Amino acid sequence: MIGLVDVGGTKLAAAIAGGDDIGRSARVPTPANHAVDALIDLLDTVRNGSVLDAIAAAVPGPFDRASGALLNPPGMPPGWHGLDLRSALSGHYGCPVHIENDANCAALAEATFGAGRGAGTVVYFTVSTGIGTGVVRDGHLVLSRDDTEGGHQVLWPEWLGGPTCHCGGFGCLEALASGRAIERRFGVSGDELLDPAAWADVGRWLGLGVVNATALLDPDVVIFGGGVCASWDRFAPALHATVESHLHLQQLPRVARGELDESRRNLIGALWLITVGGQ
Repeated sequence: MIGLVDVGGTKLAAAIAGGDDIGRSARVPTPANHAVDALIDLLDTVRNGSVLDAIAAAVPGPFDRASGALLNPPGMPPGWHGLDLRSALSGHYGCPVHIENDANCAALAEATFGAGRGAGTVVYFTVSTGIGTGVVRDGHLVLSRDDTEGGHQVLWPEWLGGPTCHCGGFGCLEALASGRAIERRFGVSGDELLDPAAWADVGRWLGLGVVNATALLDPDVVIFGGGVCASWDRFAPALHATVESHLHLQQLPRVARGELDESRRNLIGALWLITVGGQ
């Protein structure tokens, strides 16, 4: 049996998988402290006494891929910063633990099974509490020194009055269009935001993110997922219009909402990495 874990800014999810099939799953709010205990409790709930042969975890960046430790992921509670997750889980369960960036897991899942099926180069944006990105080329994750941080591309610099970001910078895409940013900028959560002008503003910033990704990576498709995309129909028109009006030298990529279940996308990608390999 394989244990699967998805660590998010507002929720933790775990599931059990045998082969390629994800079975029992559970979710709880992300605690501020006692991070390892919370994950062990959740895994124990879904494994129901089964022995785990391996664990795959999707985690927010930045993290240390070599050691499997979380560094200082923006927006995560303090109890998660510096957490040596691989050692903690492998020490408890006595099995290998594979850790990957959550947006990378989601990108691989969508490129393999979702809206990016058959595409050569896929760029994925997760727009949730924060904003993360992953890139898949020919079925494999594109990995460099660390990870892509498309949510922290600077669109509104400090010297022009850009807002502060949890990463310590100013004017990042995450500070303008994430779930956290929407609540800060407009005074209500994305679930409650009804103002068409506000959603158009969110769509324009996300559209610029697509423009920049296209300028650098020339993807076949750009896919969006995450909780904020429950309002896709509200901001997608402005997103598409921004992409179309700002790209002049390259073909427009296909821009689409992800097709996979939001609650399982990261888990699917983590399972694919551990059973088949996407690197």
